[in-house]
Amino acid sequence: MSPENHDLRGKPRSLGDAFESAAPAVREKPAPTTSGRLPRVIFALLVALVALSPLPQGGREAWAGFILFAWVGGLLALSGASALFAERGIRRAGLSSPPSPWLPAPEMRLPAALFLGVCAWAAIQWMPWTPAALHHPLWADAARTLGEPLPGRISLNPAHTGAALLQLLSYGGVFLLALGLGRSSHRAKRGLQVFVFAGLAYGVYGLGAFFAGSEWTLWFGRRLHTAAVTSTFEMRNSYATLAGLGLIAAFALFMDGLGSVLAARVPPRTRLRWTLREIFGPGAPLLVAVVVLATALLLTASRGGSLSTLFGLLVFVAASRRAGALPRRYVAGLTAFFGLAGVLVFALSGEHLAKRLEHLDPASEARTTVYTLIVEAIGDAPLLGTGYGTFPDVFPLYRDASVEGTMRWQKAHNTYLENALELGLPAATALCLAIAACAMTCWRGLRRRRRRRVYPMVGLAATATVAAHATVDFSLQIPAIGIAYAFLLGIACAQSFSSQAGTKGTEPPSTSAA
Repeated sequence: MSPENHDLRGKPRSLGDAFESAAPAVREKPAPTTSGRLPRVIFALLVALVALSPLPQGGREAWAGFILFAWVGGLLALSGASALFAERGIRRAGLSSPPSPWLPAPEMRLPAALFLGVCAWAAIQWMPWTPAALHHPLWADAARTLGEPLPGRISLNPAHTGAALLQLLSYGGVFLLALGLGRSSHRAKRGLQVFVFAGLAYGVYGLGAFFAGSEWTLWFGRRLHTAAVTSTFEMRNSYATLAGLGLIAAFALFMDGLGSVLAARVPPRTRLRWTLREIFGPGAPLLVAVVVLATALLLTASRGGSLSTLFGLLVFVAASRRAGALPRRYVAGLTAFFGLAGVLVFALSGEHLAKRLEHLDPASEARTTVYTLIVEAIGDAPLLGTGYGTFPDVFPLYRDASVEGTMRWQKAHNTYLENALELGLPAATALCLAIAACAMTCWRGLRRRRRRRVYPMVGLAATATVAAHATVDFSLQIPAIGIAYAFLLGIACAQSFSSQAGTKGTEPPSTSAA
């Protein structure tokens, strides 16, 4: 490794520099970003939104959802003003305008079109001006019962559809802001760091409340599961997803710093000294975050949350192998090391989870029956759906004696089935394809980028985590979880493109062994 890729002590400056040293002929140009102070303020407010959204029980209350939509809308308006002012300044100076970071790359046009199409369809479901033949049949029944005409709609409950649509638009706004502002590598790094340490703070609070036996989530209400860690959330499964995302981000940053040491071409004794210095120096806070978040996750006793996070970590390892982020000879050893650490943490704090893995609770046993009824309901309106956000209104119409107990089933505990019921199969498929297209962008970014590949790795691992958990729960429908995932995915996609300004091509594929 050449001397210019080391600091004064001979240590590689970063994992990205270690990659770049193998092919010094290729140099990245700064990514085009909106100049000025306003973008920094906007990004700081965006990060603050991501960090604070879990406080009011994950943002489930109506007032929290309104604040979310207003906050995101305000940031989008400021971003538009920032881009306009920058364009005017460039024109007054007589300079040519660089490509705007707010203009979507060609790869992002498909997911943008799919997402906007889903939002447009949800709006059509809400509208009262659609043909009567498309309206939900219960509107006609209600009109006959009342003896007066009613303005029917496709949606069974327009109020719920409108609220769900605003929430989905808020997620899209967070993604767009992270995508545009995350082109700056400095902002992307700071955003991921703040996300990790905000997650650490919520983990510490959750563990403290758990061991203190508190029944409250700050001052917002009681916890539903007092025998598990829920942090500021009402339910353990929702917090398990947030803890899993924080764990993946912390693990990724820790491995990014450690990888720069392991990729250095130095004698083994020097590498060992650098490794210990990294672990107990700059990497120590991240290692603490990994341990705290892993412990909090296990103490949620959430089977779905724990297993989906494990799946996400496995995807991260697979992504690192594809990107060549670590020398192959170290992958097996590091995997075994962290596997052993996971076993030790599980032995110390996984008793509750182990008991739940051995025994199914009644609610879980009833899900198979509920899923069958949902499939039947989907068959009655496979194309139009019943209206976005209307599951609580529709499911009681199909519930029968086969579903035992008094549980109200406000959610389907399977986001895919719930979306298919509410939006219809075409729109629900389009929404899944939009997210899959973003994940594919991250996958391509592993080879397209020479540096900062940790971000597309995080995007892939986060997508795998939430996608897996969505099969058994509804965490993405909790605003704080949706915001966190949209933020991580936006930064990951932003850092998956070539940073060469003004070029249509991409960086040549890496030929280094790193």
